[in-house]
Amino acid sequence: MTGPMADAFDGLLVVEFAQGVAAPYCGLLLGRNGANVIKVEPQGSGDWCRSLGLRKGDFSAESIVLNRGKKSLALDMKTPYGRAAAFKLAAKADVIIENYRPNVTKRLGIDYAAVAAVNPNVVYASVTGFGPTGPKSHMPATDTVMQGYTGLMSINRDQAGLPRRINMLAIDYSTGLYLSQAVFAGLYRRATTGHGCHIQTSLLESAMAFQEARLVAQKFEGSAVQPVGAPVGTFATADGYLSLNARRDPHFAALCQHLGTDEWLDDPRFNSAEARLDNALEINILVAPHIMQKPTAHWVDVLSKADILNAPVHNYDDLFVDPQIAEIEAIGWVEIGEFGKLPAARIAGLTPASSSNQVAMTPPRLGQGGRAALLLAGFSDDEINQLAFSGAAVFNDDEDA
Repeated sequence: MTGPMADAFDGLLVVEFAQGVAAPYCGLLLGRNGANVIKVEPQGSGDWCRSLGLRKGDFSAESIVLNRGKKSLALDMKTPYGRAAAFKLAAKADVIIENYRPNVTKRLGIDYAAVAAVNPNVVYASVTGFGPTGPKSHMPATDTVMQGYTGLMSINRDQAGLPRRINMLAIDYSTGLYLSQAVFAGLYRRATTGHGCHIQTSLLESAMAFQEARLVAQKFEGSAVQPVGAPVGTFATADGYLSLNARRDPHFAALCQHLGTDEWLDDPRFNSAEARLDNALEINILVAPHIMQKPTAHWVDVLSKADILNAPVHNYDDLFVDPQIAEIEAIGWVEIGEFGKLPAARIAGLTPASSSNQVAMTPPRLGQGGRAALLLAGFSDDEINQLAFSGAAVFNDDEDA
């Protein structure tokens, strides 16, 4: 089948008892594929992701992305009315996503066993930090914690050898990706067998899967940070930076020709890919001053014509005007209320973001769409009014979802 798949999960009801990044990213991917996603979040400040980085009103950059197209239900599950509403939502859901610490859902009465007793076909997805059991199961875990704990920082070091955090939520987002493929598989299993399932994963497990090749390299090669070849790396140019990979013999010979260093081809330290790998630091140091003499555009032109792997090191502003990005519509632009047009990345297999349904691309304010969410889940007007009167649910007065 070819063509857009944005409606693959049309009519599917997803209830997201989740905050942060990993589990909500799974909810986002379900929503971008057509599901109706109800985001249950705390009253007051809402999901803590709304305050991740700079907060403007009810939004942060991260929350704008993670909550596109969702309906926000600001629900106090510490109250009897709130817990009853949460359970009724769970009983109606096709998919439940939760990322509480172990045993919290049981205290709230929405654990898998309780829900499956009345909704046996549910696909129930649980995400924890360190896993549901074990000595660290009750410890808090964030992306930063996990980048350190799982070795990711150890393979990302600065020139002084200091382990560094990758400056994005790599483990959180990869966990959301892994979880979404598991939920998709669970939905397929339900469609073919009629049975629901309980999917359990963690940031820790996802980080291990994400780094599996480096784990193997630690045993297979004796080092997880062994270079893939040389000269390979990031080199300063006269006006920026260049990512270069000239490890193969033909590429290295072409590079030497353009650098005017043909003598390197006869140097026993560099005359084969294996020799260059053994002397990687030395050849990279020798290449660096040559690359620094001319601007990035020069090297991209020269090296590309010689079929040597290279790329300019872009920043995000560069990408907004990059012709290749524009050609394949990898970044679109979506109007987001008072913030105007903001970038929106294209999800694999879906239509470009800028041509998607505007509602599906717009994140809710806290409590926006809450009434509509409850009506969608089969609540009566009287039940909704009772939730509002009791204070168990707070609805955005200016909601338009």
